[in-house]
Amino acid sequence: MKPKIYVLVGCIASGKGTYCKQAAKHGKIILNDDSIVNMLHGDDYTLYDKGLKLLYKSIENSIISLGLCAGRTIIVDRGLNVSKQGRKRWLALAKSFDVECHAIVLPKDTPEIHAERRFKSDSRGYSYDYWLRVATHHDSIYSEPTIEEGFDEIHSTNFIKLTQGEMI
Repeated sequence: MKPKIYVLVGCIASGKGTYCKQAAKHGKIILNDDSIVNMLHGDDYTLYDKGLKLLYKSIENSIISLGLCAGRTIIVDRGLNVSKQGRKRWLALAKSFDVECHAIVLPKDTPEIHAERRFKSDSRGYSYDYWLRVATHHDSIYSEPTIEEGFDEIHSTNFIKLTQGEMI
């Protein structure tokens, strides 16, 4: 089977991580920006450094290119995939590697619900107010993915399906 890129579209604490855990068990390669930050900073997400953005993106590009060359499907888990602008890069990379790019849309709730879930499940050293600002920002830039945007297919899932291990 030819590899693909799947772009997860969901606000913080919408189920992207749960989906990725299942996908990894099925041999998918997970590209997660938070994991890259943790890897480079001793598992301390609060050490994120905007000055290292080029390094973070270079690692992401390497994961995509080497993973696809190895014949593996890539799941892209980044918070900024909620915007059309944030998804452009993955669509361009899929096109450059001549592979399909699919969107997987996760459930969207209010910023307060997303912030509360993130704070309770994995605060990463930040306060609820911090996560509420992040969730509010994501909500303000959120746009549903479309075929016209360049996706080959768009799928949706819900939290029950995610917790039952359903894969797309």
